[in-house]
Formats: sequence, C-alpha cells, structure tokens
Amino acid sequence: MGFTLLWIACGMVSSGVRPVRALDVFTLWRQPELPLRMEEGAWADYRTQVMAGGRREEGLTRIVCLSRDHGSDNDTWLIELLPLTEQPDGSLLPVPGEGARLRLSRRILDRQGHLLDAIVEVEKWRDGVPEKISKDQLLEDPLVATSLDSEFSPDTTENKDPTTRVIAGTQFLCDQFVMSAADTQTADLPAGRMIQVTTREITAAVNEEIPFLGIAYAAERIRSESELDPPSRKFSPPPPHVRVEVMELIGFGSQALPVLHDRD
Repeated sequence: MGFTLLWIACGMVSSGVRPVRALDVFTLWRQPELPLRMEEGAWADYRTQVMAGGRREEGLTRIVCLSRDHGSDNDTWLIELLPLTEQPDGSLLPVPGEGARLRLSRRILDRQGHLLDAIVEVEKWRDGVPEKISKDQLLEDPLVATSLDSEFSPDTTENKDPTTRVIAGTQFLCDQFVMSAADTQTADLPAGRMIQVTTREITAAVNEEIPFLGIAYAAERIRSESELDPPSRKFSPPPPHVRVEVMELIGFGSQALPVLHDRD
C-alpha cells in the first residue's frame, strides 16, 4: 500500500524474481480499526496486483512470524518475507534462497512513531547467501526511507457493511473500512504555479482471526491530477495518473518453520 506499500526489500531480491514487498501487510499498522495481532509461528500468503499506466504486474508473497525456537525473543519478532512461485497444481512454494528477514521490536504493539524505528535488523537473501543491511543503509536508500516515512494516515475513515471473503475454501465475515486522504503540492514554474492534488483511498476487509493486521483484502487507489494557475496556452500540465493496487489473502496458518537457511 503505496501499498507501494513499504519497500524495505526493494532491490534485495533479483535473479528475475519480483522483489519481495516488505511489510505490505503493515501499511495500516497504526489504524485502531484494524486488529494488530502478532502470533509466533503465524504465516499468511498474499497475491498482489498493481495496475498503472496501462500495465499490470502480479506477485505472490508470504510473510512469516517465526517462533522463539527459530529466532524471536522477548523483545523482538523475527519475520521472513518470501517471494513465492505457483506450481502447476496450484500449490505455492518459496523461491529457494531468496527473500528477506526483518527483526521487529515488540514496541510496534504500541502503534506509536514510525515503523522504521521498530526495525532492529534486516537481512537480504540472494542465492541462499544472507547479507545484513544496517539501519543507516536503509536510511541511505531514498526509496526505502521515503516509503517508511510516509505511512498512511487517513483524513477520514468510513465504516462499511460487513462483507464475506472466501479464503482457502473457508468463509470469513469481515469488517470493512474505507480510508481516504488528500495531499496538495505546489511548484512555481516560469509559466505559473503548478498545483498537484493527490487523493489516496484504501478499502480494507479485516477479520481478527487472520494474523498480523487481519487483512483479508485491501485495495488502494491513488490519483494525481495537476493544473496550472493561471492556465497557459503554451504549457499543458501532465495528464492525470492513476495507480491501483490490490492485495488479497489466499491462505494463512500457524506453526511456520524458517525457510531461509545459511548454506553449509
């Protein structure tokens, strides 16, 4: 979410595999309407679609909260973010040796501050080899730092009628919310003042039985539109830009085991 959501692992996974979208599921972590439930051993698989500029991209990601036997402790949770591939029979398997590990402070349950403050450690994995990324390195990455520093804070939140979602053959009655925000930016140009208005709307269907933030389905629509003040015959503002991103839960469970291992 932009579900662009938080790209901690952007650029961390290559070899032709779509980058793991780090912590997409936590984009709305500060919103009190959503149940923030961290459970050791829990896992969730999400299918994502991004539509912008006439193009469409799809991805599959698994997020795992490991148990204390596998790295979590009294102060932190160890999270694995894994790109998935879909097999001919429909089953989902992690891409071998690819992904990221995040160690998150349990302070996130307070829903205070910025998510970046809660990140204790990051490891990227490529071809089975881990590489630690320091917080300074994260901050030096403009895309990552900007994403983490622009967590969604809606101007309005509207409750909608409950909706039923079917996940892995089981029906879940979900609370539904629509959260909206608008931002205006200006730039002085020789031809006049450019005014850009960006509206962002997120619809989320949540159920407290689902781990992390209970998200069964989420859709984000971002529209950016510009105008020149005063209007000019010689200069036209760029056309409106619309980006739509959808995140759909396709499975979840408990007793997850770590996937990312050091090579012997």
